[in-house]
Amino acid sequence: MIIMKMPKAAFALVFTFTAGFAGLASAVPIQLASHQAVYELSLNELGKNSPIEAVRGRIVLKVEQQCDGVIVNQRMVLEMINVEGHAIISDYHQSTWEDNSGKVMRFDMSNTLNGETVEKYRGVAEHQADKTIVTFSEPARENMELPKGVIFPAEHTRELLKAAAAGKNLLSAKVFDGNGEDGLSDTLAVIGKGQTLLKPGAILRKLSGRTYWPLQISFFDLSQQQTEPDYEIGMKMFDNGVASDLRLNYQDFSLFGNVSDLKLLTSEKCS
Repeated sequence: MIIMKMPKAAFALVFTFTAGFAGLASAVPIQLASHQAVYELSLNELGKNSPIEAVRGRIVLKVEQQCDGVIVNQRMVLEMINVEGHAIISDYHQSTWEDNSGKVMRFDMSNTLNGETVEKYRGVAEHQADKTIVTFSEPARENMELPKGVIFPAEHTRELLKAAAAGKNLLSAKVFDGNGEDGLSDTLAVIGKGQTLLKPGAILRKLSGRTYWPLQISFFDLSQQQTEPDYEIGMKMFDNGVASDLRLNYQDFSLFGNVSDLKLLTSEKCS
């Protein structure tokens, strides 16, 4: 599962869009399923006075569980039609590598609107003794220090799976996802009762018999004192980290994401 979000810069320009993983105390972390999933995005609901009239898009997500860490490549393309009838194309890319201990994450992200780059960040985030430091290689800027207790996306997913398997229904965490200076969020996950996937369609047949949990995660901007989330993401989260039935709720519209293709990939064999 990866946590998809709409970059804040995209909202700022358009209106003036994962799948996360988390560390365990045990020596051997949860192994996530290497897979590639395609989600077709369709408009679910428009907010009141929304400047957008129509939205459609696609998410392509590839997760590779390796012996030393997890590689995640994701791309989200949205076509939005505003009230004047003009099309706005948001094309968001992100690649991350996170070691299995959750101590280090390398990230590379970019976002374009109608072909023009509006955001681009590359760097490394690393947990130190009493803090977490983000070092940017692009663009060149001062290091960013994160609050104590922050975790990374791969950490977050493993913690979600661990909490769900233990029957917990809430998980609160501060997460840095690699989206540059705006990459730090306070999150609250609500985890539903575990269920077994029975009689799935052809696309999800490889997940038949697996346990999944209904999940909703709210994201709050830590730089502001907020009572309402910036956005929310819902899904069915399977015990191997694969997600289906996405629901992306933003301030001006919400989207539903159906899995249109799913490939389970062979993971590295580790000693």
